[in-house]
Amino acid sequence: MLSAERRQKILQKIEQEGVSEINRLAEQFGVSAMTIRRDLDYLEAEQKIIRTHGGAMLRQDKLREHPFGWKDERNVAEKEAIARLAVSLIGEGQSVILDAGSTTLRLARELTRFQDLFLVTNDIKIASEMVDVPGIRVLLTGGELKPQIYSLEGHFSVSMLSRLHVDTAFIGCDAYDAERGAMSNSFSKVAIKQAMLNCARRRILLADTSKCGQRALATFADLDQFHAIVTDHHMPVEFQEQCQQRGIEVLIAENGGKVHAKTRGDRR
Repeated sequence: MLSAERRQKILQKIEQEGVSEINRLAEQFGVSAMTIRRDLDYLEAEQKIIRTHGGAMLRQDKLREHPFGWKDERNVAEKEAIARLAVSLIGEGQSVILDAGSTTLRLARELTRFQDLFLVTNDIKIASEMVDVPGIRVLLTGGELKPQIYSLEGHFSVSMLSRLHVDTAFIGCDAYDAERGAMSNSFSKVAIKQAMLNCARRRILLADTSKCGQRALATFADLDQFHAIVTDHHMPVEFQEQCQQRGIEVLIAENGGKVHAKTRGDRR
Protein backbone atom coordinates (compact mmCIF):
# COMPACT_ATOMS: atom_id res chain seq x y z
CA MET A 1 0.00 0.00 0.00
CA LEU A 2 1.36 3.41 -0.95
CA SER A 3 1.93 5.91 1.85
CA ALA A 4 -0.64 8.34 0.44
CA GLU A 5 -3.29 5.62 0.35
CA ARG A 6 -2.42 4.50 3.88
CA ARG A 7 -2.66 8.05 5.20
CA GLN A 8 -6.06 8.47 3.60
CA LYS A 9 -7.29 5.28 5.23
CA ILE A 10 -5.84 6.33 8.59
CA LEU A 11 -7.66 9.66 8.31
CA GLN A 12 -10.89 7.85 7.48
CA LYS A 13 -10.56 5.70 10.59
CA ILE A 14 -9.91 8.72 12.81
CA GLU A 15 -12.89 10.52 11.29
CA GLN A 16 -15.08 7.51 11.91
CA GLU A 17 -13.87 6.85 15.45
CA GLY A 18 -12.87 10.33 16.64
CA VAL A 19 -9.58 9.10 18.14
CA SER A 20 -7.11 6.32 17.41
CA GLU A 21 -3.95 4.84 18.95
CA ILE A 22 -0.61 4.38 17.22
CA ASN A 23 -0.15 0.74 18.20
CA ARG A 24 -3.60 -0.23 16.98
CA LEU A 25 -3.09 1.57 13.68
CA ALA A 26 0.29 -0.13 13.24
CA GLU A 27 -1.32 -3.53 13.76
CA GLN A 28 -4.22 -2.79 11.41
CA PHE A 29 -2.02 -1.57 8.57
CA GLY A 30 0.86 -3.99 9.10
CA VAL A 31 3.56 -1.34 9.47
CA SER A 32 5.81 -0.15 12.29
CA ALA A 33 4.76 2.31 14.96
CA MET A 34 7.42 4.69 13.62
CA THR A 35 5.76 4.64 10.19
CA ILE A 36 2.38 5.45 11.75
CA ARG A 37 3.97 8.31 13.73
CA ARG A 38 5.31 9.77 10.48
CA ASP A 39 1.88 9.38 8.88
CA LEU A 40 0.21 11.15 11.80
CA ASP A 41 2.79 13.92 11.74
CA TYR A 42 2.04 14.40 8.05
CA LEU A 43 -1.71 14.52 8.64
CA GLU A 44 -1.25 17.00 11.48
CA ALA A 45 0.88 19.23 9.25
CA GLU A 46 -2.02 19.13 6.77
CA GLN A 47 -4.24 20.34 9.66
CA LYS A 48 -6.47 17.27 9.38
CA ILE A 49 -5.84 15.81 12.85
CA ILE A 50 -4.39 16.71 16.24
CA ARG A 51 -1.58 14.54 17.62
CA THR A 52 -2.10 13.24 21.14
CA HIS A 53 0.07 11.17 23.48
CA GLY A 54 0.12 7.76 21.84
CA GLY A 55 -2.23 8.58 19.00
CA ALA A 56 -4.33 11.24 17.31
CA MET A 57 -7.79 12.79 17.37
CA LEU A 58 -9.97 14.52 14.80
CA ARG A 59 -9.76 18.30 14.58
CA GLN A 60 -13.06 19.86 15.61
CA ASP A 61 -12.86 22.38 12.80
CA LYS A 62 -12.75 19.44 10.37
CA LEU A 63 -16.53 19.41 10.80
CA ARG A 64 -16.90 23.04 9.72
CA GLU A 65 -17.51 24.27 6.23
CA HIS A 66 -14.31 25.20 4.44
CA PRO A 67 -13.98 28.33 2.25
CA PHE A 68 -14.35 27.87 -1.50
CA GLY A 69 -10.65 28.57 -2.11
CA TRP A 70 -9.60 25.73 0.19
CA LYS A 71 -11.94 23.28 -1.53
CA ASP A 72 -11.05 24.43 -5.03
CA GLU A 73 -7.39 23.46 -4.59
CA ARG A 74 -8.12 19.88 -3.55
CA ASN A 75 -8.39 16.86 -5.88
CA VAL A 76 -8.34 19.05 -8.98
CA ALA A 77 -7.72 16.26 -11.52
CA GLU A 78 -10.50 14.14 -10.06
CA LYS A 79 -13.00 17.01 -10.07
CA GLU A 80 -12.20 17.87 -13.68
CA ALA A 81 -12.64 14.23 -14.73
CA ILE A 82 -15.99 14.11 -12.89
CA ALA A 83 -17.12 17.27 -14.69
CA ARG A 84 -16.18 15.87 -18.11
CA LEU A 85 -18.24 12.76 -17.43
CA ALA A 86 -21.17 14.59 -15.86
CA VAL A 87 -21.65 16.87 -18.86
CA SER A 88 -22.38 13.79 -21.00
CA LEU A 89 -25.55 13.31 -18.94
CA ILE A 90 -26.99 16.62 -20.22
CA GLY A 91 -28.80 17.13 -23.53
CA GLU A 92 -29.60 20.19 -25.64
CA GLY A 93 -32.70 22.08 -24.58
CA GLN A 94 -32.71 20.71 -21.05
CA SER A 95 -32.98 22.51 -17.72
CA VAL A 96 -30.39 21.77 -15.05
CA ILE A 97 -29.59 22.77 -11.50
CA LEU A 98 -25.99 23.15 -10.40
CA ASP A 99 -25.48 23.16 -6.65
CA ALA A 100 -22.82 25.52 -5.28
CA GLY A 101 -19.33 24.05 -5.14
CA SER A 102 -15.93 23.59 -6.76
CA THR A 103 -16.89 20.43 -8.68
CA THR A 104 -20.10 21.94 -10.05
CA LEU A 105 -18.14 25.05 -11.10
CA ARG A 106 -15.97 22.79 -13.25
CA LEU A 107 -19.11 21.20 -14.67
CA ALA A 108 -20.45 24.67 -15.50
CA ARG A 109 -17.33 25.36 -17.56
CA GLU A 110 -18.11 22.26 -19.63
CA LEU A 111 -21.55 23.65 -20.54
CA THR A 112 -20.19 26.11 -23.10
CA ARG A 113 -20.63 23.42 -25.77
CA PHE A 114 -24.44 23.72 -25.57
CA GLN A 115 -26.54 26.03 -27.74
CA ASP A 116 -29.76 25.80 -25.71
CA LEU A 117 -29.72 25.24 -21.97
CA PHE A 118 -31.54 26.63 -18.94
CA LEU A 119 -29.29 26.77 -15.89
CA VAL A 120 -30.38 27.28 -12.28
CA THR A 121 -27.79 27.79 -9.55
CA ASN A 122 -27.25 29.26 -6.10
CA ASP A 123 -23.53 29.77 -6.81
CA ILE A 124 -22.54 33.31 -7.81
CA LYS A 125 -19.22 32.12 -9.25
CA ILE A 126 -21.08 29.78 -11.61
CA ALA A 127 -23.59 32.49 -12.51
CA SER A 128 -20.90 35.10 -13.23
CA GLU A 129 -18.98 32.73 -15.53
CA MET A 130 -22.05 31.58 -17.44
CA VAL A 131 -24.07 34.79 -17.77
CA ASP A 132 -22.45 35.80 -21.08
CA VAL A 133 -22.29 32.34 -22.65
CA PRO A 134 -24.51 32.34 -25.79
CA GLY A 135 -27.43 29.95 -25.67
CA ILE A 136 -27.42 29.49 -21.89
CA ARG A 137 -30.04 31.23 -19.79
CA VAL A 138 -29.10 31.60 -16.15
CA LEU A 139 -31.48 31.79 -13.20
CA LEU A 140 -29.77 32.72 -9.92
CA THR A 141 -31.67 31.80 -6.79
CA GLY A 142 -32.41 34.47 -4.24
CA GLY A 143 -31.10 34.34 -0.72
CA GLU A 144 -28.33 35.58 1.53
CA LEU A 145 -24.81 35.54 0.09
CA LYS A 146 -22.41 33.53 2.23
CA PRO A 147 -18.91 35.09 2.47
CA GLN A 148 -15.98 32.98 1.19
CA ILE A 149 -18.42 30.24 0.10
CA TYR A 150 -20.08 32.31 -2.68
CA SER A 151 -23.43 30.58 -2.38
CA LEU A 152 -26.91 31.99 -1.84
CA GLU A 153 -28.78 30.42 1.04
CA GLY A 154 -31.84 30.80 3.22
CA HIS A 155 -35.63 30.96 2.96
CA PHE A 156 -35.78 32.86 -0.34
CA SER A 157 -33.57 30.31 -2.08
CA VAL A 158 -35.70 27.40 -0.88
CA SER A 159 -38.94 29.21 -1.72
CA MET A 160 -37.89 29.88 -5.32
CA LEU A 161 -36.61 26.34 -5.86
CA SER A 162 -39.90 24.87 -4.58
CA ARG A 163 -41.65 26.40 -7.62
CA LEU A 164 -39.31 24.93 -10.24
CA HIS A 165 -39.38 21.69 -12.25
CA VAL A 166 -36.09 20.83 -13.95
CA ASP A 167 -34.68 17.86 -15.85
CA THR A 168 -31.55 17.20 -13.80
CA ALA A 169 -30.00 18.39 -10.54
CA PHE A 170 -26.27 17.99 -9.93
CA ILE A 171 -25.63 18.09 -6.20
CA GLY A 172 -22.39 18.23 -4.21
CA CYS A 173 -21.65 17.15 -0.65
CA ASP A 174 -18.97 17.30 2.04
CA ALA A 175 -19.15 13.58 2.81
CA TYR A 176 -21.07 10.44 1.90
CA ASP A 177 -21.32 6.82 2.88
CA ALA A 178 -23.75 3.94 2.46
CA GLU A 179 -25.35 4.29 5.89
CA ARG A 180 -25.47 8.05 6.52
CA GLY A 181 -26.07 9.08 2.91
CA ALA A 182 -24.95 12.44 1.50
CA MET A 183 -23.90 14.95 4.14
CA SER A 184 -23.03 18.63 4.53
CA ASN A 185 -21.11 20.57 7.16
CA SER A 186 -23.50 23.50 6.68
CA PHE A 187 -26.92 23.30 8.30
CA SER A 188 -28.14 26.17 6.10
CA LYS A 189 -27.34 24.17 2.95
CA VAL A 190 -29.40 21.14 3.97
CA ALA A 191 -32.78 22.69 3.08
CA ILE A 192 -31.44 24.08 -0.21
CA LYS A 193 -29.99 20.78 -1.35
CA GLN A 194 -33.25 19.03 -0.45
CA ALA A 195 -35.23 21.62 -2.41
CA MET A 196 -32.98 21.06 -5.42
CA LEU A 197 -33.54 17.32 -5.23
CA ASN A 198 -37.31 17.74 -4.90
CA CYS A 199 -37.69 19.82 -8.04
CA ALA A 200 -35.57 17.60 -10.32
CA ARG A 201 -36.74 14.66 -12.42
CA ARG A 202 -33.24 13.15 -12.29
CA ARG A 203 -30.82 13.57 -9.37
CA ILE A 204 -27.05 13.16 -9.65
CA LEU A 205 -24.51 13.27 -6.83
CA LEU A 206 -21.10 14.66 -7.84
CA ALA A 207 -18.46 13.64 -5.29
CA ASP A 208 -14.82 12.65 -5.48
CA THR A 209 -13.70 9.68 -3.42
CA SER A 210 -11.90 11.76 -0.77
CA LYS A 211 -15.42 12.27 0.65
CA CYS A 212 -16.40 8.59 0.54
CA GLY A 213 -16.72 6.98 3.96
CA GLN A 214 -16.32 10.34 5.68
CA ARG A 215 -18.82 12.08 7.93
CA ALA A 216 -20.17 15.61 8.13
CA LEU A 217 -22.58 17.38 10.45
CA ALA A 218 -25.92 16.69 8.78
CA THR A 219 -27.40 14.24 6.29
CA PHE A 220 -29.47 15.91 3.58
CA ALA A 221 -30.33 12.82 1.49
CA ASP A 222 -30.11 9.04 1.51
CA LEU A 223 -28.05 7.70 -1.38
CA ASP A 224 -31.18 5.98 -2.69
CA GLN A 225 -32.58 9.41 -3.55
CA PHE A 226 -29.98 9.77 -6.29
CA HIS A 227 -30.28 8.12 -9.67
CA ALA A 228 -26.48 8.09 -10.02
CA ILE A 229 -23.22 8.98 -8.32
CA VAL A 230 -20.47 10.42 -10.51
CA THR A 231 -17.07 9.93 -8.90
CA ASP A 232 -13.41 9.20 -9.69
CA HIS A 233 -11.38 6.05 -10.24
CA HIS A 234 -10.27 5.76 -6.59
CA MET A 235 -13.74 4.59 -5.58
CA PRO A 236 -13.48 1.47 -3.34
CA VAL A 237 -14.87 -1.66 -4.97
CA GLU A 238 -16.82 -2.47 -1.79
CA PHE A 239 -18.72 0.81 -2.00
CA GLN A 240 -19.49 0.26 -5.67
CA GLU A 241 -20.95 -3.13 -4.87
CA GLN A 242 -23.06 -1.68 -2.05
CA CYS A 243 -24.50 0.88 -4.45
CA GLN A 244 -25.13 -1.71 -7.13
CA GLN A 245 -27.04 -3.87 -4.67
CA ARG A 246 -29.24 -0.89 -3.81
CA GLY A 247 -29.87 -0.05 -7.46
CA ILE A 248 -27.74 3.12 -7.53
CA GLU A 249 -25.74 3.70 -10.68
CA VAL A 250 -22.08 4.53 -10.12
CA LEU A 251 -20.26 6.33 -12.94
CA ILE A 252 -16.50 6.41 -12.55
CA ALA A 253 -14.48 8.98 -14.45
CA GLU A 254 -10.89 8.13 -15.24
CA ASN A 255 -8.48 11.07 -15.40
CA GLY A 256 -7.69 10.10 -18.97
CA GLY A 257 -11.32 10.38 -19.99
CA LYS A 258 -12.42 6.75 -19.80
CA VAL A 259 -15.66 5.84 -18.07
CA HIS A 260 -16.64 2.76 -16.10
CA ALA A 261 -20.25 2.30 -15.05
CA LYS A 262 -21.94 0.11 -12.51
CA THR A 263 -25.46 -0.07 -13.84
CA ARG A 264 -28.51 0.07 -11.63
CA GLY A 265 -31.61 -2.06 -11.74
CA ASP A 266 -34.76 -0.79 -13.40
CA ARG A 267 -36.25 0.47 -10.15
CA ARG A 268 -37.69 3.79 -11.33
